[in-house]
Amino acid sequence: MENTAKPTKRVRQRERAEARAAARHRAEQRRRLQVVLGGLVVVALVVLGVVVLTGGRDEGTGQSTTELVMGGGPPRTEQLAIGEVVPGFSGPGLDGGVVAWSGYAGAPAVLSVWAPWCPHCQVELPILDDVMREFPAVGFVTVVTAIEDQPGPTPEEYMRDNDLAFPVAVDDDAGTIARALGIQGFPTLYFVSSDGTVAQVASGEVEAEDLRQIVGSLT
Repeated sequence: MENTAKPTKRVRQRERAEARAAARHRAEQRRRLQVVLGGLVVVALVVLGVVVLTGGRDEGTGQSTTELVMGGGPPRTEQLAIGEVVPGFSGPGLDGGVVAWSGYAGAPAVLSVWAPWCPHCQVELPILDDVMREFPAVGFVTVVTAIEDQPGPTPEEYMRDNDLAFPVAVDDDAGTIARALGIQGFPTLYFVSSDGTVAQVASGEVEAEDLRQIVGSLT
């Protein structure tokens, strides 16, 4: 004969206990999932904030990953000659923003192309910076390139250690700006007339007095 007896009180209590335990387990799983998802959202927001604050810059070199380097012309096998027009270029600024040659149009200017590991650049740039302060009517802009070609300080370290603050356009790994300017060695100085043409060219270290005479002739 089939047993049709109702469940005993103990059986009913055990079933209710099992149901409560299952409900608690499901609630705990939902809570853990919410914690994990919340953590992922926080991490994503932190990463986004870092990218926004740094402007996508590579801290080791100062190179921006969001702004393109523009060389302003095809690669040259020789440096610019006297009388030639300096091709337009632009690149991410070492301190942010963009440094563009077009910002110096219409006035005489000095353009220095350097590498942070170059000993001659390291000697000349502080001297050049001092000289340029004597000629406020002459623009002064630089391009740092070949950054990791040899061991040495980063551009940021060199500028900070020498208390320098002139504008610096950061070239890319391919040396796009340097090749467009025909750079054959470091440092290279282009002394440019107000019409944008090269008035004088100097390679290697230049004495302070010679710098004063050349820069003075631009005015």
